[in-house]
Amino acid sequence: MRAALYIRVSTQEQVENYSIESQRERLEAYCKSKDWIVYDTFIDPGYSGSNTDRPALQRLLSDLKNIDVVVVYKLDRLSRSQRDTLDLIEEHFLKNNVEFVSITETLDTSTPFGKAMIGILSVFAQLERETIAERMRMGLIKRAEEGYWSAGGNYDPAGYGLRDGELYIKGDEAAHIRAAFDLYEQYHSITKVQTGLKELGFPVWRFRRYNDILRNRLYIGEVSFAGTWYKGRHKSIISKEQFTRVQVLLSRHKGNNAHKAKQSLLSGLITCGDCGENYITYQARDKVKKDKYYRYYLCRARRFPSEYDEKCMNKTWNYSKLEALVIDEINSLIIDKKTDNKKTSKIDYDKLMKKVDEKMERTLALYVEGKVPVALLNKQVNTLEQEKIQLQIRKDNQNKQLNNFTEQELNQYSIDLLSADFPTRQAIVQKLIKQIEIHDENVEIAWNF
Repeated sequence: MRAALYIRVSTQEQVENYSIESQRERLEAYCKSKDWIVYDTFIDPGYSGSNTDRPALQRLLSDLKNIDVVVVYKLDRLSRSQRDTLDLIEEHFLKNNVEFVSITETLDTSTPFGKAMIGILSVFAQLERETIAERMRMGLIKRAEEGYWSAGGNYDPAGYGLRDGELYIKGDEAAHIRAAFDLYEQYHSITKVQTGLKELGFPVWRFRRYNDILRNRLYIGEVSFAGTWYKGRHKSIISKEQFTRVQVLLSRHKGNNAHKAKQSLLSGLITCGDCGENYITYQARDKVKKDKYYRYYLCRARRFPSEYDEKCMNKTWNYSKLEALVIDEINSLIIDKKTDNKKTSKIDYDKLMKKVDEKMERTLALYVEGKVPVALLNKQVNTLEQEKIQLQIRKDNQNKQLNNFTEQELNQYSIDLLSADFPTRQAIVQKLIKQIEIHDENVEIAWNF
């Protein structure tokens, strides 16, 4: 069994028998008694156990494929949060076939009793979560029934401010919203509403925000929770009669481009080289052949010019031509990488990380001999841990590069880009490409390696 020793101390605990060396000696003795090989020792000096944001712990989690068992001196060395402890054990260790042992509590997931104890802890943790969630839900329902507005996040809804838990009307934003409702009744188009608001001197918001506002019953004096609406304590901005008329108009204009955008191979990857906005997909019907559609990639500032100071004039690309161009670039890259594989030299990051471990061992030895104060030890160990994390990241990145893919894998990429289903093709593109930037006819691709 390859054992990973995890040690955590805070400054106060170093004074109270939880020192690094004390934990190390106990853990190594335990492993020796079990005939386990110590694979590595992961040390977090001076880090709180209240969260999992610790460099050595994160390095341990990234190295689970090389570990059979994680050993700690005491359960709270892993975490002081029951929820984090169970998450680490169940979602990280056990899912990767890594056992967990706490030598003080005699908790060992490699034994039936140890697994049963984890089950018991999980039951109580779930009960605690569900009890808290139910209390919060009942409290929010009660607030909604009493007419109070509540929503996730620290923000106020458009048109209102929040004071002492109650909504009050903001005059300028309320006028903006009233104008949006009036213009929609006149034009039956959110894009035209944006143009009209711009002409009236209002700051123009995004299309989706107006779409949400026009459908929101908050503006007729109601509040909601879990899909149920209640009479609110705040004043309305729009009359119920106008709101009803607008809902009828909105129901007649249901757009069908949202799903098409999701089915575009390059969605979310393209940036405009002229203005910096994202490229989006757009579908247009042929004016003569009504059953025929054309699809494009174009800059958002060109598609919705009313939302910006000026319309972007960067090139609009036919979606099939742009996707074909990008696929050709990927195939060319794969061919180039295959021919370069034999020329590529790899850095031995394992050797470099071993040297960092040796430095850490020497530092700890000086601490044990009383030649290094605690403050300097913490600083030096933290520096070495950070150095090892960076080396691990570079090692992982090196292993992810195309140069280390087998020829069979590279060939499969080429085949799948032409013949596989859409999700597979999109996954390959997302894996290889970080960003695409368009400057008129020039398409620049930034790769993920």
